[in-house]
Amino acid sequence: MLTKNDSIAIDTASLLAVSSELFRKYDIITLPESANYECQDTLNVLLHASTSSTNSLESASNDLKSKNPDSRIPSADTIFNYIKDNNIEDALSAFRKMNFEIFKMMKLENTVHDIAIDFHDVPFYGDKNTPGIRGIKPKNGSSWGKSFCTLDIIGTSHLTLDVIDINGLNKNYSLFIESLFERLKIIGVKTGTTYLDKEFFNRAVISKLDELKVNFVIAAKSNQVINRELKNHQKEWGNTPTIFEYQFKQGGPSFSIVAIYDDKKERYILFATNKEAESTEKFEKIIPEEYRKRWNIETGYRVKNDFKIRTCTKSPVARVLFFVIQCIMYNVLNMLKSVIEITAYELKSLINEDINKAVRYRLKSLNLIPVKVLLECLRWFNEERNRVLRTRLTII
Repeated sequence: MLTKNDSIAIDTASLLAVSSELFRKYDIITLPESANYECQDTLNVLLHASTSSTNSLESASNDLKSKNPDSRIPSADTIFNYIKDNNIEDALSAFRKMNFEIFKMMKLENTVHDIAIDFHDVPFYGDKNTPGIRGIKPKNGSSWGKSFCTLDIIGTSHLTLDVIDINGLNKNYSLFIESLFERLKIIGVKTGTTYLDKEFFNRAVISKLDELKVNFVIAAKSNQVINRELKNHQKEWGNTPTIFEYQFKQGGPSFSIVAIYDDKKERYILFATNKEAESTEKFEKIIPEEYRKRWNIETGYRVKNDFKIRTCTKSPVARVLFFVIQCIMYNVLNMLKSVIEITAYELKSLINEDINKAVRYRLKSLNLIPVKVLLECLRWFNEERNRVLRTRLTII
């Protein structure tokens, strides 16, 4: 939680400005030349929808108008008209450029990071024939929605570094992996282990990871060959852990299957890995424990939902943009967390205070203090506070 002193440090710069600088610097949304409103006016409504209980453009715009009747605030229809002239790949490119800067500002270049790659589905409750909507695993009462391939840093630092809009595309696993790692290389991310769920347990993924010389741990699916190996092991050793070499029938590299028996579920839990097995005893503890790191990505989705913009729009651009905004706000939160204690709720509350001030005083630009300078100030503040604390504790 923020203390009184922490609040004083944060008040040296607007948290709305932190988000706005990134949004505007990389043109997350481009307004037409004929636009009747400024970019900041549009961002105010988008961010208000993302950070308040009025979590749709319609209610966010109406809420700001009711609180600031003398201010010019764009309607939801106006903003949707601005958005529809934008391009999905331009929005995703802007998102990636932001992440490159956030990654550098967090000083993460010289450390090794574990990553998780996942498919994330956003349910849709309208017409399933809407462009950009595809069949998804049943979720929250819908079998239709938008699908994204996401890549996250997991562990000590949490960031969603990349998003691929896979709607209208085949799930070309090899191409996804290759593209994601190419962009990681550009950003300068040093990769430790890559964690993936069962959907990625296939020859295309493992072959590409092997080609890229990437360590992986993947939740594995059982099949006839694996079941036969496990039954033979059980006959001789009972329900004990085992490790054996495996290769897909279609070919590709060989790798290890680590099988851990779950007494509660009365079945084996399987992992595929190319890490070297020093011993069965060591692997039966290390591999499941390591795979639990991937659960951070699920926690990340729950935090992203705190910044969700609710919509029924059929616009593919708008739906992708709204998901990207969730990811940006999640990254902004974690960027701030690297230098100060702050929760999603606190960030949302502070940004909304800033939005109302910006609208009330008709501010067209908020970028008085660059994000990099703000982070350095907060970093210095925390270091100085810790230095004072250590000094006090060592006084006899």
